[in-house]
Amino acid sequence: MRYLFLLAAPLLLAGPAASATVDLRLDRLSPALKLVNEQDRRVVDTAIQLIQRGENSLALAQLAALTKSHPENSSVRVLTAYAMLQLGNLLGAFEEAKKAESSGNGNSYTCWFLAKVALLTGDKDVCKRELKHVKKMGDMAADAQALDKEVKQK
Repeated sequence: MRYLFLLAAPLLLAGPAASATVDLRLDRLSPALKLVNEQDRRVVDTAIQLIQRGENSLALAQLAALTKSHPENSSVRVLTAYAMLQLGNLLGAFEEAKKAESSGNGNSYTCWFLAKVALLTGDKDVCKRELKHVKKMGDMAADAQALDKEVKQK
């Protein structure tokens, strides 16, 4: 058992460092957040403020209720995934990013976000698939080019 901890310890310590490479683009989350009712929008605003202050555990607690009441809202899912990334929960972030992308109310940033998280998890197939979506949409050309370069380096 002690050996298992020794093997897992570097992974636990390395978690949040990878998350720093993912940009949270609130401007790109705005369209889907407009679908949230006014009361829940206040919860979203509070969660965003908590994320900006680095209080990701508290933000995640706020967002957990919203993912239940708005399970198909891509922006709520991206915010949840981002908070998870900041806490070092890469696999949880990957699952939330996949849910965001499949929600139907996302945009190119949702695909870019999933591509970025997929790259961090080592899932190059999902990363490349989502990167194709971003390129096809064409409104994030510089971001797509930078991510494409990053994929080729790994």
